[in-house]
Amino acid sequence: MAVKSLRKVRPLKQEADAAVQPPVPPTIADDELRQQIAEAAYYRAQQRGFSPGYELEDWLAAEEKIRSAPRP
Repeated sequence: MAVKSLRKVRPLKQEADAAVQPPVPPTIADDELRQQIAEAAYYRAQQRGFSPGYELEDWLAAEEKIRSAPRP
């Protein structure tokens, strides 16, 4: 008759390391992000005298500027 081992099996080192995740950098809320983009687009439009036809360009440029800005 064979005797079964009662020894507990430890997880492999790789599995233990995979469970530990690096801290997630802080992000801003979607509403706050939208507000910042809208303000930046407004000021961009203001600089060119609010001439019509450039709304999408203003928004996209503002979005790029806000999203690429370093966060604290």
